[in-house]
Amino acid sequence: MRKIKPLALLIVILLSSGLSGCSTTQIAYNYADWLLIHRIDYYFGVTKTQNWFIKQRLTEHFAWHRQDELPLYAHFLVMLKAKAQDGLTQEELDWAFDSVDARLLELFSRLLPDMASFLSSLHPAQIDYFEQKVIKHPQENKGEKSAEEIKKRLEERAEKIIENMEDWFGNLRPAQEAQITKLTFSLPDIKEDWAAYRQMRRKELILFLRQKPSSSEIDALLKAWFITPSYPPEYQAKFENMGHATKALILQIDPLITPKQRQKAMKRLEGYIKDFRVLSKR
Repeated sequence: MRKIKPLALLIVILLSSGLSGCSTTQIAYNYADWLLIHRIDYYFGVTKTQNWFIKQRLTEHFAWHRQDELPLYAHFLVMLKAKAQDGLTQEELDWAFDSVDARLLELFSRLLPDMASFLSSLHPAQIDYFEQKVIKHPQENKGEKSAEEIKKRLEERAEKIIENMEDWFGNLRPAQEAQITKLTFSLPDIKEDWAAYRQMRRKELILFLRQKPSSSEIDALLKAWFITPSYPPEYQAKFENMGHATKALILQIDPLITPKQRQKAMKRLEGYIKDFRVLSKR
């Protein structure tokens, strides 16, 4: 599992957020740089000089992304559509996950040097501001969850999965919904672990930035986190298990989809393929 940064987040938004129709996707992409700038400002309160740097670098990154990456996204979806039309195998699912990872790694490799340059330009007050935005105070943590709270959380997770599926496949039959809901409970509950891990990394980053590291030192840290990530022992097995369980869940759900529902998803993939091709030529 990887933490997802701004442009990587864009991939996820475009592929899985539930944007409907070609025009919506294209509008979202065309305004993504503006949204990212405002999001970065929300966390850091950027200066005019920093804002200029961010705009300049995002302009170049989006030009590269349009020309080089969007055609690859379209090609990936064409291949995914061909493989998924008759149901996914374990090998095909592994290929899909590996393909997405490859694109994210390419994205991180392009972004990290500029992310490091930006972070090295932060003033102490901006680091404090970032800390206020992302670090929870001890009194905000509620400790161990009760069995009832965990059950409720799993039910809410199941509902979100159902909603996302209906976004792609249309309305599910009651029997399908019941089966899928039951299957989702096999997924590990790592919400608290993931939140704790993210909190730990944020604190590490803040402490590191307060030492006034160079841009190259920050770049090395970011590469260790995003390009060759490793997790503390208390998280490693849990995160790996979640990845395996997610794939297993997809393979269990896939045969439950009717031909009509699958065709609806294929049509939607065709829309994204068209969007990526149109955007790549602008």
